[in-house]
Amino acid sequence: MRIYVINLARAAERREKMARQCAALGLACDWIEASDGRALTEAELALVDHRKRRFLSPYPLSRNEIGCWLSHRRAIGQLLASGAAMAAVLEDDLKLSPDLPAALDAIERAGGDFDLIDLHRKFRKNETFVPCRRLPGGVTLGRLRYGQMCAYGYVMSRRGAAKFLAGADRFADAVDKALHSYWRNGLDIYALERPLVENDDAGVSYIDEDRHQDDGARRDTYPGAETLKWRAARQVTKLVNSVRKRRAYRALPKR
Repeated sequence: MRIYVINLARAAERREKMARQCAALGLACDWIEASDGRALTEAELALVDHRKRRFLSPYPLSRNEIGCWLSHRRAIGQLLASGAAMAAVLEDDLKLSPDLPAALDAIERAGGDFDLIDLHRKFRKNETFVPCRRLPGGVTLGRLRYGQMCAYGYVMSRRGAAKFLAGADRFADAVDKALHSYWRNGLDIYALERPLVENDDAGVSYIDEDRHQDDGARRDTYPGAETLKWRAARQVTKLVNSVRKRRAYRALPKR
C-alpha cells in the first residue's frame, strides 16, 4: 500500500525520526511537504468559509490549522491522482506499531469497501467499539460510537478520496473534524480495535504555536462572538449536529 507522510519542511527532526521508523518496518513512503502556516498565500487564506465557521466556533482557524487542512487535502489528492485503490496518510509525529505493515497489507488485500479507516484510537471514557469485520493478522474493523476527532493516521480508499474532495473546495472546520464528520460528509468510516499509530510529538505542537488553544487572552476570536446571538447560534448548530450524528451512527453497523 502506498504511504503518504505529511511533513513540515522546518520539522526536519520529525522527518528523520519517521524515516527511521519506516525503514525499520520495511515501509516505503512518499513525503508530502506540508503547507506552512507562516507562508500561506491570500488565495489559500480565502479558502476558509468564515460565514460557516462562525456557527461552529468563536475562534477563526489559525494559519497553521489552515496549513494542516491544505496538507491533508494535498495528500488525499495525490491518492486520487495516483490511480491506486487506497493509501495510508500519516502525520510526521507518530510512533508506529510493529504490526502496522501486516495490518496495511491485510486491509489492502481485503479490498476497498470503505471510505476511511482510522489507524489510531484515543480510548475515550464511555466510548463503544462495535466489531464489524475481522481481517488476517488480528486486525478488527468496527464502528466507534460516536467517532473521534484526530487525523494522525488513516487509510483512505479511492472512493473516499473522491467523496471527500468533492466537498473540499472551501472549509470551515479543522481537517480532523472535517474528515470525521460522517453525518455531514457521508464518509463510511471504520475504527480499529487496537491502534496501529500513536501521537508522539514530545509536547511540541506546530498547530498550537499560533492557535493558543490554552491561552484565551492571546487567542483570536470573531468580533461579537460572545454576544447572545452568536452563542445561541453555536448552541443550535451543536444540537443539530448531535442529532444528525446519532441518527447517522445508528445506520452504520447495518451496512
